[in-house]
Amino acid sequence: MSEQLLKGPAAEETLRNYFLSIGYFVIRGCRFKFNRFDVTDIDLWLYGKSSALSRERWNVDIKNKKTPQALERIFWAKGLQSILGLDGAIVATNDVRPDVREFGLQHQIKVLDGRFMSRLMKSSRSHLKRITEEQLFDQINQASLGKLGGDWKGRYEASKSRVLISLTFDGCNAWLEDIEYFLEQLQSSASTSPTIWRMVYVACAHFLVSVDFILREHVAAEQDERRALLDSGFRYGIAGKSFAEKVGRMAATLVGSIASQPEFAKTIERELSEQAAVVKAEVLAEFFSMVTTQSGLFEAARELESAAFGIQVPMPSSLTATVQSLIGALADFYGMDRKRVLV
Repeated sequence: MSEQLLKGPAAEETLRNYFLSIGYFVIRGCRFKFNRFDVTDIDLWLYGKSSALSRERWNVDIKNKKTPQALERIFWAKGLQSILGLDGAIVATNDVRPDVREFGLQHQIKVLDGRFMSRLMKSSRSHLKRITEEQLFDQINQASLGKLGGDWKGRYEASKSRVLISLTFDGCNAWLEDIEYFLEQLQSSASTSPTIWRMVYVACAHFLVSVDFILREHVAAEQDERRALLDSGFRYGIAGKSFAEKVGRMAATLVGSIASQPEFAKTIERELSEQAAVVKAEVLAEFFSMVTTQSGLFEAARELESAAFGIQVPMPSSLTATVQSLIGALADFYGMDRKRVLV
């Protein structure tokens, strides 16, 4: 016997609101890709902070078809959890058979069945005052010119996909590029479309989740140690300074072996080193190494996500001091005027 669940996207929004209401950071519709192939979509990706030392990541599979095939969805969710190295998986289904929940329990998969979903539909937890994913896409399409206008939608989809496999310094640096792009749109555009701020906020939220995930293993480190770690990561990526310098030397040696001017190789090596030095990584390293900043990253990410999906988009000056400090630090990192950014 089955009960009718909310249809498609509405069910995903209902569950997203529920998980937001109980304290998770939630992203809907993350595309998992391998090389150039779209493998599958993760209906909901959950990120939770249970303590200063631990974080948890979950995939949620939502199906409300007439024949939900709930047992198969448990296999699917378990497989995704394993491949992505997540901490847990949840299946939401309109199936109400006890066997489904029992099978899920045997394989450490939580099952939200039709009875739970029926109660959730009537709960205030599932009805938050915010726009939906579909409404955000509509606003993105209206505010931009598609791929000709910087491909905002593509950037947003890539940002969501990145949380699945790139909660690393390489991912952080990709989000920093996205944030810079949208801040530059604000600086150069005559448009006052609030959608640009939505894109800034959501990119900042994803960036903070990544920084929070990285720093979870360095809570007990001294501030100087965290500062050095962050400086190297923001400047050179996950491989670090030594690898970057090694690649620079290899490139310089290769060029020197085929160039007629022996000093050319040294010039290339020096130029690569100077480019890395130009990056103002120390600005972000100093900011994020502070204990007060580190402890507030998760809640700041949730605040920014909420602002991105708000019915009315708040300006930075109306957000908390923590978030304003973050945006100010980013402006300093990009060499932008704080006053123009913190409107």
